[in-house]
Amino acid sequence: MISWIAIITTYVVVLNVCYAALQVWLLRRCSPAPRLLVFAIWAWAVLMSVLLVLQGFQPPAWKSFSRDWLYLPFAVEMVWNIFLPLLIFPATFLLVLVLRLRHPARSPAPEPVAPPSGLSRRKFIYLVTCGTAPVTALGMGVHGALTRDALRVQPYTVPIPGLPPELEGFTIAHVSDLHSGIFVGPERLKIVSDAANDLKADLVAVTGDLINREMDEFPAALAAIQNMESRYGTYLCEGNHDVFPGPGVVAEACASNNLPMLSFACVTLPMRRRRLLLAGLPWMGHEFPAKPEMVSNLFPARQEGDVRILLAHHPHLFDIAGSADLVLSGHTHGGQIMFGDIGLGRLRFKYCSGLFQRDNTSLLVSNGCGDWFPCRIGAPAEIGLVRLTAAKTA
Repeated sequence: MISWIAIITTYVVVLNVCYAALQVWLLRRCSPAPRLLVFAIWAWAVLMSVLLVLQGFQPPAWKSFSRDWLYLPFAVEMVWNIFLPLLIFPATFLLVLVLRLRHPARSPAPEPVAPPSGLSRRKFIYLVTCGTAPVTALGMGVHGALTRDALRVQPYTVPIPGLPPELEGFTIAHVSDLHSGIFVGPERLKIVSDAANDLKADLVAVTGDLINREMDEFPAALAAIQNMESRYGTYLCEGNHDVFPGPGVVAEACASNNLPMLSFACVTLPMRRRRLLLAGLPWMGHEFPAKPEMVSNLFPARQEGDVRILLAHHPHLFDIAGSADLVLSGHTHGGQIMFGDIGLGRLRFKYCSGLFQRDNTSLLVSNGCGDWFPCRIGAPAEIGLVRLTAAKTA
């Protein structure tokens, strides 16, 4: 894990340096660049690189201090360093390449004299061009810091074909993507567990990503989950962040603390003279085998009145879960940055957020409760209150 962090950190630091060099080259291309702006460009690159290294390699004992005092700087840094490799650097590099090809030996143009009390048009363009990306990162970081404790309860009524009267109105508190770690500490986790308890649900389902990156983040997640109360208990499945410390490490920690994390397993909960069959799958990556029997083999032979629920972190497992009545998933964070139906989440995920239905199977995709990326726009953190009801027959 440390080696991957070192590789990614080195890569992004190099990108910051290269991006700053490209900006300075653009400034000096047409006229002598404003010295203060050149200094600001390099200072920003150094600041973003230092914060990245500090966030990646800080000792566990520093994390509490970082959450309390460095949340905003880390939020701005992460927004910047996530979007820099994807959008900002490629666009700037392409612009420089086009200018070099079209005007390989262009002489610098003289800088027009600006009135003492104002800015020249060229300097104004410089400021806008160089300042838009940092200001956007700063704005997103501030928004993330201001909304860090926001949490909504999202109710869903899910029709289940053949639901017996004994299970009519059965409720599940759907909790996903806690991401205990650098941006989600014990205080935030207590907000989540208290909100889950306020629902007084019959069952709590936690669909993965208990931790963000390291096992020192597990105790806070464990305390929050153990604090969640329901009549029939709490059940979990594994998420992609839960395998970062190593395969099965989080699952073993759950087992040693009497938390039932379901991995290729099914439990039968007898209730009100009926059976609720609750199965779970481990994280298998984005390219899992498209074999419906992988899900159907989890469940025992169906009896009259059975309700089959599958916990699967990645919502695309819905495509092979036709033998289940309901699939509970997370992973997508609702798309994280969404403007209505427009956002990267819609491009990455077939099932991004909310309730989906196919034939006799329903899927609920949670926006999640916590964050590895410290900014949500149009995809608020949530706990789902799932209420089962009998599907109406035609």
